[in-house]
Amino acid sequence: MNKKKYIIGVLIAVIVIGIAVAVVIKTPLFKKEKTAEEKLLEKPGKTLLYFSPHQDDEMLTEGIDIAVSIENGYDVHVILCTDGSICNVKEKLNNGKHCKSCNTDHNYMVTTEEFVQSRDSEFIGSCLALGVKRDNIHIEETRMVDGSETAEGTKEIIKKYLELFGKNCTVCAVFPNDPEVQHRDHNALGLAATELKDEGVIKNLYLFEEPYNLEKVSRGDREEPNIYYASDEIMTKLQKAVDEYHKWDPENGRYAVGYHSAGERMENVLSEKALYYHIYE
Repeated sequence: MNKKKYIIGVLIAVIVIGIAVAVVIKTPLFKKEKTAEEKLLEKPGKTLLYFSPHQDDEMLTEGIDIAVSIENGYDVHVILCTDGSICNVKEKLNNGKHCKSCNTDHNYMVTTEEFVQSRDSEFIGSCLALGVKRDNIHIEETRMVDGSETAEGTKEIIKKYLELFGKNCTVCAVFPNDPEVQHRDHNALGLAATELKDEGVIKNLYLFEEPYNLEKVSRGDREEPNIYYASDEIMTKLQKAVDEYHKWDPENGRYAVGYHSAGERMENVLSEKALYYHIYE
């Protein structure tokens, strides 16, 4: 009888231990850590908010991720934070010189309002080419004047959209890099996002480095970015986005501002097919 009880006891102990081991193995503590690429492709939540300092940054710095996220079924919103009015292309359009890019002489007197409208049209066209829904393209009504973006002002814009679409939305923005190299508006956006992350306002933050500044910045104690290489299918969408910035149709207010300003950078993005990113969970 005692032997029988002993055997039963041993069996029960084995079963209990087996269940305990199975439970432990399934706990997050023992799950394999996701790679940076897996985290990039499997962002938390369903809604992603991409903040762009100027018309063209959504394509140059964030474009690959925007297109990939839409392909993966996310609800993607893109928010423009400045008016893009301070750009030397405005003067170039009336310098009387022949332009090889658009194959015409530049004799166009464009007002600041017309110039901003042209840039906004390029921005909207680019976002649509990347796959963003028209209703998800936001030209912020309180956007700042180009060159005057501040971290405090940008924090208010970010908080506004978190209130609109949910505080659990994942925020995507430009990485705050070496201020000696980086455009001040880009730097302000990155600082605003990182400060809000530190304050607990942003729960999940993805920051993207400008590919054209990678070799110029003094890295210091800033971490190196992760790199993701896009598929040819995604790059086809990037090409269409670039085409929007290359559209020359003065009669309809399209002056290819983006391409005149950053054409070489755009072509490099298309050839390199690389996205440079940081993840803050």
